[in-house]
Amino acid sequence: MHTPLQNTRAWMPVIRASDELFSPRVVERALKSVDLSRRIIEGPPIFIPYALVAAFAENVARQTGERHFGPLVTARYGYEGLDLYGKYVLGAPRLDMALVRGIRAFRFLQTGSHAALQDAGEFVVLQFESGINSVVGAGHVDEGVVVLLVDLVRHFAGSHWQPEWIEIPSAFSNDPTLETIFGVPIRWGAALPGIAIRKDSLQTPNLNPAEATSATLYGDLKAMIQTRPPKTMAALVQDVMVLLAAKGEVSEDAVASWLGLGTRTLQRRLASEGSSFREVLASFQVERASALLLETDHSVREIASALGYREVKSFRRAFRKWTGKTPTEFAAMGPIALLA
Repeated sequence: MHTPLQNTRAWMPVIRASDELFSPRVVERALKSVDLSRRIIEGPPIFIPYALVAAFAENVARQTGERHFGPLVTARYGYEGLDLYGKYVLGAPRLDMALVRGIRAFRFLQTGSHAALQDAGEFVVLQFESGINSVVGAGHVDEGVVVLLVDLVRHFAGSHWQPEWIEIPSAFSNDPTLETIFGVPIRWGAALPGIAIRKDSLQTPNLNPAEATSATLYGDLKAMIQTRPPKTMAALVQDVMVLLAAKGEVSEDAVASWLGLGTRTLQRRLASEGSSFREVLASFQVERASALLLETDHSVREIASALGYREVKSFRRAFRKWTGKTPTEFAAMGPIALLA
């Protein structure tokens, strides 16, 4: 399973900053365009496709005409906005330890992407590989990441610190905006976004070290993942179905589109795990239907519609095949069945 995923905790500062810089209405339209809602972002932490943040950024950019959404928004919240992950990294006693912390703990923030250090003589280049390079809007992510990396180093080297150069995957642009924003040479067409740091500055101590009583430790980051990122494509598909169920659209095409995959690619990835979309959908539907029948007072017709059935009869037949009971018989067991 290779789809890059991101913890919704990393989305929260993006949404808040976008509200402040643009407007809640613009943000609502952008969230709707990627089938997300504030309820999902502000709820318990879950992992969702990282490509959605690029699509969200692109939508806001098109609505507002802001070509450099990434740097503008990330500068608004900085590294401290990255929940406990940011606090853990910025709490390191030295810059080199902060970089190690960031790389080691990255899995709490996202999967399928990675940060790394590249040797460059007297310098090291702190790089970030998003894994979504081909997605429309990925440039916003690349540019925004550079701002976050610079902000990370400045927590140790001071607010006036500048990298020797920055690297941007985009082709050279005549637009001077980024040169103005960063104020340092830009190496265009790089493999990955990154910033160059002098090796002799890696031992720089933390300007504001945390007290032992308030230190954030690696184990504390578990609070960021109440649910672990899915390890298989089948598990990821089922998570997506939960999100899309709110729209009553859990078709194969809808799931593939939400994941940024072609339908055939989705089929191949599920097949490689010995599964199929039909099997995952059936598992989702029986679990969801059972919960709706026991935990709510929705009618069988409403539940059938919510699960994508056009005819109630089809739902009744399928449910009886799954459980050996009709929906009405199952619901009659009452909430006490949840304790069994």
